[in-house]
Amino acid sequence: MARSAALGVITIAAIGLAWAMPLQSVGCAQSAHYAATRSIAEGHPYIDRYANETCDLVRTHGHYYAAKGPALEFWSAPFYLLLRSVGAVPANPNARLTYPDAMAGVPLRAVWQIGLWAVVLPAIGLLLLIRRAVEWIEPGLGTAVAAILGLATLVLPFSTLLFAHVPAAASAFLAFCLLFRRDDSSYRRVVAAGAAAGLAVAIDLPLALPAVLLGLYAATRSPRLRRLAAYAAGGLLGLLPLFAFDTWAFGNPLQLAYAGTPGQGAAGGWQQTGFFGQGVPSFRILIELLVSQRGLVVMTPVVAAGIAGTVLLWRRGLRSEAGLIAALVLVELVWNSARHPVDFALGGWVPGPRFLIPLLPFLCFALAPALRRAPATVGALAMISAGAMVVATSAEPLLQNDDTRHWLSRIVHGNFVPTVVSLGGVGHGWLAIVPFYALVVVASGAAIMATRLPVSRRDLQMAGAAVIAWILVEHGAPELLRVDHLVHESWGLLAAILLVTAAVWAVLRLRPEGLLLLPFATVRFDDHTKWALLLALLTVAALALHGRMRRTLGPA
Repeated sequence: MARSAALGVITIAAIGLAWAMPLQSVGCAQSAHYAATRSIAEGHPYIDRYANETCDLVRTHGHYYAAKGPALEFWSAPFYLLLRSVGAVPANPNARLTYPDAMAGVPLRAVWQIGLWAVVLPAIGLLLLIRRAVEWIEPGLGTAVAAILGLATLVLPFSTLLFAHVPAAASAFLAFCLLFRRDDSSYRRVVAAGAAAGLAVAIDLPLALPAVLLGLYAATRSPRLRRLAAYAAGGLLGLLPLFAFDTWAFGNPLQLAYAGTPGQGAAGGWQQTGFFGQGVPSFRILIELLVSQRGLVVMTPVVAAGIAGTVLLWRRGLRSEAGLIAALVLVELVWNSARHPVDFALGGWVPGPRFLIPLLPFLCFALAPALRRAPATVGALAMISAGAMVVATSAEPLLQNDDTRHWLSRIVHGNFVPTVVSLGGVGHGWLAIVPFYALVVVASGAAIMATRLPVSRRDLQMAGAAVIAWILVEHGAPELLRVDHLVHESWGLLAAILLVTAAVWAVLRLRPEGLLLLPFATVRFDDHTKWALLLALLTVAALALHGRMRRTLGPA
């Protein structure tokens, strides 16, 4: 036990240090958080002084406001004042210029050091939470799942960026952990859970949907109405930072800054339509959130194992928990599919659909029984996912367009993000990034050493099949969707859905019919959407026919 605990500490410490290494580029969201933090620290709810340094802002009541929940800025403002008191806040040389030149001058170090407090610390807390929660259901696997969450999901790049997604996700998952333990009938846990869920909303407003679902989860135990009331009371406590800010800014605790007129730049333009940027849910966008070039399953296929783990939770009897996770996945996918256009649904030029980050701790919690049952398969998918996230994080996660190959090009040319080492004047080449890679290796090695699971022959076969299936989906599905956009048809969408269906079916059943999909690995096959649709349909039919024959004839 002592050895396992020590390896867990090493794993989480190494991941936390890895998150603290990169000095990432500054975009609209980070500059908005930074502007709001400075303004609150200076005694103003509005960001008029820094309005030219960001494009994620709104104008209302004659002032500019950051289009963000305020809780993260309230948390960061004292730290900013401390940094300023010791002269550690670098100035913006372009402060007197207009947007976008003023935003381009925001110092990387200034945003990075706020992120250490605002994002890295809550992210470490999230890893500690997931490790403990997994130990409740799968003893011995907490460290491995924490490593997967921290290194093989979007939590990795977004723990190095000043975005609110990871701190908000940590608060929402804390609410779940408080509700999950059923050996305490006290209402204090329920009130605390409501407060954590409310705080998640105050950090990042779209967390309102998970907060509602967590409330319904709280009411799955008796007495339902009392627990729901206790949760709601706690939620109001957690929302106090939001109410306080709105009262301070507008004299009305229920008026949100989002109700203002969008400001300059792309972020403002996206907010001009629908309800807070929302339109009608789109099935196509939902699929693109999963299997486009920057889709969740394409970039981090290990999350698919979390879906399988949800089924295992249900079979084990944890039906309320499985139902909560399934509902979170469905609701978040549908809600985010209503963000138009698809680039907004993905969250801009980022390494994956960042608005789905609140799902990740819950899917990793569900991942635990899948890891116990098929460690080689989950491990293989985790390695692919970690590879993608480490590459993206080290080679500038914020892209200029949709081309994720840009990351590999930067690595080939030794052009990485600056790191803490770069502050010593060594530039942003291999010498600067090697410590980051070393910390990732240390964390991965410690997590593997802390996890001892038997590996069966079938599991090894499934792992190989899963890797092949991911290659086919990663190569075929995004191209099929791209061709659809070019020709304004939906054959590629149907083909992509059938491709994923057939690939998953073949892996789970280890059926050789899945080899029919190999043409999707060729260079030009997926450009022909109708032929691709026919082949995927043929593969699904072959798998279904085999299953029907097996049920009819019985085992040999």
